[in-house]
Amino acid sequence: MSEYQIMVKKFGGTSVGSIERIEAVADRLVSDYHNGQRPVVVASAMSGETNRLVNLANDINPRYRGPAYDMLLASGEQVSISLLSIALEKRGVKARPMLAYQLGILTDSLHSKAKIHSIKTDKLRGLVDEGIIPIIAGFQGMSEEQMITTLGRGGSDTSAVAIAAAMELDTCEIYTDVPAVCSADPRLVKKASELTELSFSEMMEMASLGSRVLHHRCVELAAKYKVKLHVRSTFETREGTWIMREEDRLENPVVTAVTHDASTVIIRLLNLPLGTEVLSTIFTALAEGEVMIDIIGQGQANEFQRLSFSITEEDLHRTLDICKNVLGNEVDVAYDKDVAKIAVVGVGMRNHPGVAAKFFQSIHEHKIPIHLVTTSDISISAVIGREKLQDAATSLHQSFGLDQD
Repeated sequence: MSEYQIMVKKFGGTSVGSIERIEAVADRLVSDYHNGQRPVVVASAMSGETNRLVNLANDINPRYRGPAYDMLLASGEQVSISLLSIALEKRGVKARPMLAYQLGILTDSLHSKAKIHSIKTDKLRGLVDEGIIPIIAGFQGMSEEQMITTLGRGGSDTSAVAIAAAMELDTCEIYTDVPAVCSADPRLVKKASELTELSFSEMMEMASLGSRVLHHRCVELAAKYKVKLHVRSTFETREGTWIMREEDRLENPVVTAVTHDASTVIIRLLNLPLGTEVLSTIFTALAEGEVMIDIIGQGQANEFQRLSFSITEEDLHRTLDICKNVLGNEVDVAYDKDVAKIAVVGVGMRNHPGVAAKFFQSIHEHKIPIHLVTTSDISISAVIGREKLQDAATSLHQSFGLDQD
């Protein structure tokens, strides 16, 4: 049995956003190393770098998401892992920067939204046994065709959890610029409080409904392979939020958090022919185009039907192209970007009536129009006007007793 503890540690863009912060991360890793840990590090690109690269690509062709797009975006992580490795070597600790192809992270061939198929761990374990800290580029993989792929938003989180699962570890640490997951975005809700623990299902729901702390794919992986997640601050040593199996939690409040997504867009298709055939055709084409559909609304008027559904803003161009290709010019295709999604989440909702009543009462008191609404067994979410987002979030947070005293 090994005398040391292997721990996968993921550092986000803000954690490695400057030379000073990279130096601070290196200090932390050296301390952990000398205290008996053997870190396996996954790093994101420096904060703002991926957005800069995306903007460069969009300036040339906002609809292109092929191999060259992924090669461009993957370059950001190459910089941060190299700088962090240099900082560790300066401190007398051996480090090895590694890109996805060097490690053996194999994905499918879907560019900009690839999914991991397998990860080779022999090289990682060999480096750890030699006392070398692997510094792995997050967010990227390699297809069977030997092409660079990227994993989409939150891809570095997914990389870290997948590596922890492949190494059969029971914990993965996610370091960020906030001390914990909060009951709402503290930039939007001033009385948001820190959460000490969440269930996998709650965190998945929060992530899918707009929370930017973790991506839902990484939480799905963690739940599948029973890898506990510890979301904590890069700049503090105290514990943050533990994300674990529901049965391991001490309590299950009715509503745990209010979350939102300001990058929501509503697509509206007017004067569609009646019947389900056209709906099947549209959603099949969108699925083949890897467009994630969120909330759907449908209605009929005379001899036509109307269809509305919400997507993320990054899928807007692709969605419009698909709808026009499928429907031609006979159907009006419109969209609304001045909207946002707001939701309440909590596993305790399963066993408590009246949550929907309180949700809609809170929205009504602030005269906030609702465009679309949907529910699950642990959430209620609605698409509202973006200008009312802060009013809605603050009101719901207070109504469900989440305000920090």
